[in-house]
Amino acid sequence: MGSLTVQNKQTRLMAQARASATFNPYKLTCIIYKDEQTVLKRREAFRRVEKATGTADQSKLPREYADVSREGVYREGVRLGTASFVDGLLHDHDFFSGMDQRYTLSNCTPYGLHYMMFIPTIEEQATSEQAAYWLPLARSGTINGAYCQTELAHGTFVRGIETTATLDTKTDEFVVNTPTFTAAKFWPGAMASSCTHVILMARLIIARKDYGVHPFIIQLRDLDDFSPMPGVELGDIGMKMGYNGTTNGYAIFHNVRIPRDWLLMRHASVDRDGTYNKPKHDKFAYLTMLYARATIAQGSGFKLAQAATIATRFSVVREQGLGPNGEENADGSETTIISYRSQNFRLFTIISRAYAILFTAPTLEGLYASLRNVGETQDFGSLGYYHMLLAGLKAWNTQVAADGTEDARKCCGGHGYILTSGLPSIVAEAAAPATFEGENYVMYQQVGRYLLKCLKVLKVGRRIDPRMGDLEKAFNMYAGGDEIHYCQAKNEQFLDPEVQLSIFEHRAIRLLIKCDEAIEKSQRNGGLSPAKAWNQHMMGIIAAARAYMELVVLQEFIHGVSRINDPAINAALSRLRSVFALTMIVHPQSYDAISFVDGNYIRRDQLAQISSCVNYLLDELLPDAIALTDAWDFTDASLCSAIGQYDGNAYETLMSWTRQLPMNKDLNEKGSACMEAWERWTKLALKPELRAML
Repeated sequence: MGSLTVQNKQTRLMAQARASATFNPYKLTCIIYKDEQTVLKRREAFRRVEKATGTADQSKLPREYADVSREGVYREGVRLGTASFVDGLLHDHDFFSGMDQRYTLSNCTPYGLHYMMFIPTIEEQATSEQAAYWLPLARSGTINGAYCQTELAHGTFVRGIETTATLDTKTDEFVVNTPTFTAAKFWPGAMASSCTHVILMARLIIARKDYGVHPFIIQLRDLDDFSPMPGVELGDIGMKMGYNGTTNGYAIFHNVRIPRDWLLMRHASVDRDGTYNKPKHDKFAYLTMLYARATIAQGSGFKLAQAATIATRFSVVREQGLGPNGEENADGSETTIISYRSQNFRLFTIISRAYAILFTAPTLEGLYASLRNVGETQDFGSLGYYHMLLAGLKAWNTQVAADGTEDARKCCGGHGYILTSGLPSIVAEAAAPATFEGENYVMYQQVGRYLLKCLKVLKVGRRIDPRMGDLEKAFNMYAGGDEIHYCQAKNEQFLDPEVQLSIFEHRAIRLLIKCDEAIEKSQRNGGLSPAKAWNQHMMGIIAAARAYMELVVLQEFIHGVSRINDPAINAALSRLRSVFALTMIVHPQSYDAISFVDGNYIRRDQLAQISSCVNYLLDELLPDAIALTDAWDFTDASLCSAIGQYDGNAYETLMSWTRQLPMNKDLNEKGSACMEAWERWTKLALKPELRAML
């Protein structure tokens, strides 16, 4: 690295941290985004959008921090979303289809669900004639679509949806209604004020017979003046924790008529005379949710990586105290907080989990493609497996991201609590997907249900889906006979991926068997029905499901690193993978960490050895902290963080942005942030003779 000419201390500390790296982060960037050509195209797209929106200039306070009113935040969301939407259309790319230029799930913009759910639903659920009509309109951006499913009283339980679409055979139309106030569509993104059409999930009614929930296309607004269509009442649900750049809304329908062929009829159809042709599989209507889960699970890793990047950069330049041992540095300076074990332990735990989610991406992309293939081939045999894996990865990835972003915020102390740090927004944006498209505790139950079915098959000596080979291997190894198993590893052997896998396999099968035995006992001896027994042991089922998903994620991490040929990158990520695996066992805030030692599979002395291994790994990884986060290739504009700037200039940027806040301009120009507040309350409170006027 060339000689340093910038004297700013934070910039110098950041440059030194980059110079310590053991590998080239750009090479890792090219691995993350598949290849160098894709990286360069992505960078160009980001530059265009940031130039178009004026966000590239980080000397200016970002607009979303200047106007935090409901309307102001929405205007900024539309402005930024429009730039990325149009850039994709003009330059024929999909970089912002799943995530926007801030790496937030794209349903944070008024155009995100158009690509995430509207178009995929038409592709999967429409007949060839319907697709030929709707897809050109959608792909050209002539219409903007969303996905309208959740109601005021029903979300994850899709079968409970109340909105109706009743066939009128006289006019060959469906009549859409909101039969009760609880049936109001509530939450769909972009619906309140941005989209023209939606996929509407509603109950299909023919001659008073209910055929269940089906997907319809319905027009919400006139394409010329954008006014709501007759019989459609629309509104915004108000400010949320995050995602306020779009208008999540409510919709109420009063006898809204749509043509019969606006029911998407690829799998289930209705003839002109009202004859209903049922689908070959009753889960086809829900495929869009599965597609969305794949996008959500993958996107959550980027939110966690953003938080990790900001917290790591801040920790490199933030100095505090005299060092871990209270010994003053030779030059009298304070110690950077990344040097403290409590800080680097937390940071590398977060970074390792962000990379763990990254390595689930190939599986998620494969699942997405496989689901599309189900529709083409009508092969339903794998749907259960796909559903289980998508539910589990969605639940695990999003919960880990939600927890990790919050811990990253805490790693930055008070500065992480300021909105301009970027972290409060990232935390909120990471928290929401834990509920999107299926609440996580429900998702884990679905995983548990599939696993317990597999276990019952194994117990009677039959084979299960070969893609569940990890479960079958663990069952054959640990569940047979009365043999008691113990982990035999010592010291650095815990860095061996095969040893780590064996620990996670043993834990997963043991928890699953424990659940199965408890449920059977409750039914056999306690007289409970299957449903009541399930409810009685639900938390154990969720723990077993999570343990299995952690085994899956570890397998993906190991497999992903094994394919990296660059020796330096492979070495760094191998250390990070070991941090991921071992901190699951010894992290003081780990979920159900006791399950690793339950049954004495791991002994107390081995826990001490694992902790020593973690300390060794952290020391080895410290030089690569910045390189591992730089490799995500986040621009300063995409992070939108005063304390997470690439050059490390945290304090100067934070102070500059703070001075530009509208409230501070008023303070300097008028003497008070709000003269009305001064005149009506503060002045009266401070003057005893005027207090009676309050």
